[in-house]
Formats: sequence, C-alpha cells, structure tokens
Amino acid sequence: MLVDSPTSAISLAALSGAATHTFIFRHGEWDLHSPRILLFYLMLLAVSFAIEKNDVFSAWEVSVPSNLAIEMVGCHILGLYSNILVYRGFFHQLSRFPGPFVARFSNLYKMLLCIKKFHLYEETAHLHSQYGDYVRVGPNQLSVTDPEAIQILHGPKAKVTKGIWYSNMEPRISLFNTRNKKEHAQRRKVWDQGFSSRALRDYEPRVYRYKEQLIDAIEQRIGTPMDATKWFNYYSFDIMGDLSFGKSFNMLVDGQDASILTKLHADVTGLTVLGQVPWILPFFKRIPLLNADYLKHWNWISSRVEERMKNIPDRPDVFSWILKAFEKGPQTAKHRMDLDGDTYLVIVAGSDTTAAALSCLFFHLADNPSVYKTLQAELDALPSLSHEQLLNVKLLDAVINEALRLHPAVPSGLQRVAPPEGLKIGDNYIPGNTTIWMPMHSVFRDERSFERPNEFVPERWTTKPELIKNSSAFFPFSLGPYSCVGKQLALMEIRCITAEILTRYDMSFAPGQTTSAYLDGIRDTFTTVAAPLQVVFQKRGKDLEV
Repeated sequence: MLVDSPTSAISLAALSGAATHTFIFRHGEWDLHSPRILLFYLMLLAVSFAIEKNDVFSAWEVSVPSNLAIEMVGCHILGLYSNILVYRGFFHQLSRFPGPFVARFSNLYKMLLCIKKFHLYEETAHLHSQYGDYVRVGPNQLSVTDPEAIQILHGPKAKVTKGIWYSNMEPRISLFNTRNKKEHAQRRKVWDQGFSSRALRDYEPRVYRYKEQLIDAIEQRIGTPMDATKWFNYYSFDIMGDLSFGKSFNMLVDGQDASILTKLHADVTGLTVLGQVPWILPFFKRIPLLNADYLKHWNWISSRVEERMKNIPDRPDVFSWILKAFEKGPQTAKHRMDLDGDTYLVIVAGSDTTAAALSCLFFHLADNPSVYKTLQAELDALPSLSHEQLLNVKLLDAVINEALRLHPAVPSGLQRVAPPEGLKIGDNYIPGNTTIWMPMHSVFRDERSFERPNEFVPERWTTKPELIKNSSAFFPFSLGPYSCVGKQLALMEIRCITAEILTRYDMSFAPGQTTSAYLDGIRDTFTTVAAPLQVVFQKRGKDLEV
C-alpha cells in the first residue's frame, strides 16, 4: 500500500488543530492545565519521533514519506494557533469593542503594560481616554469605566463571578481567592466574627501599642528627614504580625525590614505580572530554581502557622477565629494549605494596603499645609484621642477618603466574569463569560462623578458636597459580598496614628523630596505600593528646619 498524498494527511492534521481550538479550548478554563497540555504535545512529538525512527508502518507494507508523522504534529499545532489568532482577531465575541489591535491576540499585551513602570492604572486610563468606557484589553478581557456598571459588577446583587486571576495562589485558596460564591459566603462568616465591633475593641489596645512605638521612632528623628512610607509599613506589618501570629515582626523596634516585608513585595509583584497571563503561573510554580523563593516563602508561612497553632495567645486575635473554624472542620491536607492561604491574606490585606493609604495621605497633607493645620485644630478640641472620639472628626475621615479616592488600594480594579447569559449595562451588551476589569483609579477620577477629579479637595466630603456628583462611584473597600472584611480595622489604624502624629507634630517635605518623584514612584502591583516619602517632623510650635 502506498500513501502517495502526504498533503492530504498534513491538511487533515492542520484541520484537527483548528478543530481542537474550536470545539475544546474555546470552552472552559484551560490556563491552569498548561503544563499537562504541553506534556501531551511533547509526548505526541516523542511518539512521532519513535514512529519515524523505527519505521513502524513498514510492517504493514505501508510506504510513508520521511518525517510525515513529525510534520503532521507540527501542522496540527500550526492549525491550532492559526485558528486561535484568526478567531481572536476577527471573529471573537468582543470584536466590536474598541481597543489596541494587538491586545486582541494575547494577554501578553496587558502584561507588558503592567511591567512598564508598574503604572498599569495610568496605562489603562490612557486607553480609556482614547477608546471610551469600554476597552478591549485582551482576547477575552474588557476594561470598563462606565458608572452604570458599578452596581452590576460589584453590587450586592451582581451576577458576576470571580475570574481565573483569583486562582493564582492554588493550591492554597484564601477567602479572597475563593471563587465559589456559596463557599465564600460560608468562609466569610468566620472572618466577619474576627472583624466584628466587639473584636475591634479587643484589638484597639494592641493598635495603640504600635502607635506608641511609631511615635517613639519619630521622636528619635525630630528635625531630620525620615522615610514615612517605610515606617508606616513597619507600623501596619507589626500590627498584623501580632493579630495573625500572636507576635510582632519587631520592625518598629529594630528600625529595619523583616524578611516577610521583602518577600511579600517580591511575591505580590511576581504574581501580579505573571497573573496577567495565567497559563504561565503553573510553570513558574513547578520549575526548580524559578520556584525556589516562592516555595521558601510558603514554607515560612506554614512554619509560622504551625508555631501559632501550638502557642495560643491570652487574648484572641484575627487568626483565632480562622483557626477555630479550621479545627472544627475535616482538617485535610487541602484545608491545611487553605489555612496558610488565609494567614497570608491577613498579612497582605491588613498591612500593605494600610501602609500605602497612610503614605499617600501624609503625602497630600504635607503638600497641603492649610488642610493639616485645620485638622490639627479640630483634633486639639477633642477630650481624648480614643477611637470613639476620632469617629466624630469629619475632616479626618474626609482627608482619608480623598487620599483613597486619588490612590485606591487596588488601582487597576478587581477581576469579574460575566454570567453565561451576558450582561446589559445601559445600551451596552457584554457577552457571556467575558472577563471584566473596572479600574478604580479611573472611576474615582471620572469628572462625571467628581468635580476637579485630580485635585486633593477633602472639603468635597464635608462642606462642599456639590463637588461629588455621584457618591456611588467611590467604593475603595469594594462592595457587596466581596467587600473588604478588614475595612474597619484599617480605618481604625489610619485614624489613630494620623491623629496622634498631627496633634504632636508639624511636618513638611524633606529637601529634595518632590511631588513628581513621589507620584512617579508609586507602583501598581495589584495593590498600591507607595513610593518613599521623605518628610521632616517637628514638634508643634517650632519652625520646620533641617
């Protein structure tokens, strides 16, 4: 028997590749299976080599052209990727939405935007200024800034789900990374207990202890430049170390970074970049050398959890509630890894974001002396600086809100996926299973919602409400069932240290510190990472001199 038409075989192989994409890979999520998919094709190539080398078909007296099997595998892959590119470029359900042409073909486009100065929020804002409220930023991704979309995407009745980006920490799944709505609701009940009003009252003395340690550090540096961002990181991380592991990281006392701070920033940065192209992450987690620091970091987290489980503190902390729920459950290996994930979440969500908020707040206060002088006067009038008293200072909350509006904790937004039936937002229809981002940086600075959107004007929250056209366009702690569970603890930490510093000190930028250097130095690594902020604190009533 003679196969004298290899062209037919090769064509069939190419068609099989196109069919594989059309009927298999276009349906469901395949990103996390990327190593298995690669292994399958490597095995296919190995089999092809074996067939060629051993002349398998000769036993059946079949004449096959040299290298045909290998060529068929290559044409299958070529057909697969050709179909992907043609479909994404011209026939995809998002083809009618505007955006950079190259973004249609690969999420690598957004990854490159992410690593460009780590100002993804600015890059996204530029795209919206060019293309409008709905911008296609990936093969199946939309960035949306339409105010009408806020409740539909993030409100309590939203039909959307979390996207594959939330699987970036697998196999460790924290509350934040839980994509199943029912499971999330069950786990959220445990966290709500850990951040209840009663629990916050128990945490307040511990927050005040670290507040005093930060004040001691400032006292030692009166009249000299100090990096406020660094010390706010120490403050927030020491608090969350206490509330998660039962002991501080001692950064405020030692005056230097603990390993967790450096590791966390590196880890979050890596996950942010690689998370833009989800199929890359499984390889990163499995390849020796590349995953060394990643595994070392998680081993450290796990060892701290084990230590904390053996040493029960006298007073309950956030981890106490999570551990209690774990001990009541099945305690499988998977649940144990999820406990590590939750511990990581407590540290990241409770420290990094709070430190960035404080840094951005003090940047704007130093840049607006009249504002902090007015706030000082209001704080001076209080009988005490207890948190209960601070809740009555509207200007304090106003400056915090304004700092969070200009510098949201998650500037590029949270990922959501449209339900299978799609979404209707005004006159716009978003097809089912579309991945959607709503960049908070752009939404919070939208002139349709805020007058003078790029200016620090805390009066918009107090005496000039007319500067807010749409109050629902401000949701720094997100909305609905996925809203930030630690919101009230974060606000307590921010209010307490801000009030204590302002009642004791005046401040100014240190020589050489410019507003442009600070703003350019802010990094978007999913959460906002504040730039160094060199300031000079001086005791009240004294001239600010260096």
